[in-house]
Amino acid sequence: MHKNVWCVCKLYARFHLTGTFLTCFHLIDTVFAGANDVSMIQMADVGVGICGQEGRQAVMASDFAMGQFRFLKRLLLVHGHWNYQRIGYLVLYNFYRNAVFVLMLFWYILYTAFSTTSALIDWSSVFYSVLYTSLPTIVVGIMDKDLSHKTLLKYPKLYAAGHRQESYNMSLFWITMLDMLWQSLVLFNVPLFTYRNSSIDIWSMGSLWTIAVVILVNMHLAMDIQRWVFITHISLWGSIIVTYGC
Repeated sequence: MHKNVWCVCKLYARFHLTGTFLTCFHLIDTVFAGANDVSMIQMADVGVGICGQEGRQAVMASDFAMGQFRFLKRLLLVHGHWNYQRIGYLVLYNFYRNAVFVLMLFWYILYTAFSTTSALIDWSSVFYSVLYTSLPTIVVGIMDKDLSHKTLLKYPKLYAAGHRQESYNMSLFWITMLDMLWQSLVLFNVPLFTYRNSSIDIWSMGSLWTIAVVILVNMHLAMDIQRWVFITHISLWGSIIVTYGC
């Protein structure tokens, strides 16, 4: 992690330094308080404005605003860590939950030799992302915390997890995709071979696949949740109940 503090610099010097660091390190966070710093704030990946005596121009142009410099510690060490962990995990999870559903439908197309028939009711495909699995994703993205704020403030080195790309990297992405691949195969084939000699119709089989995939992705999410609260239980188990009821 590279840190630089500039003071008593002319405007063109600060602008040049911001561009140089952006070129070298590709991701920078700038903290400014003056009206003449707006261009640097807009150039950076993340801009933090301090509401000071020089007006609110820097605050209006920034991504985050605060009243005092001392709040910067909590913004970076606590909220920066929490947001990175949540976003990194949810990017992978959203790839997973959508891909496992689509791939299950793909196996059905291959099984029926590219027939135009569908095993799912029309609104099931829409409700999967809108209703059946969306609420738990939103709640976890807002409420989940892997570490307490006291721990993060006590051990500042934990902030470096983002620089090491611990929550999202290409290795984790491909591991997630491989995990999704075999799970979709199991999800499709187990009900199919279990009921192949029964009188169950294709619509009932489609409903079974829908319920199974919703339970699967919600259980996958449940195993990775770090902090359980009441609303987490309501959203997770409620989504499964709503899917079964529909």
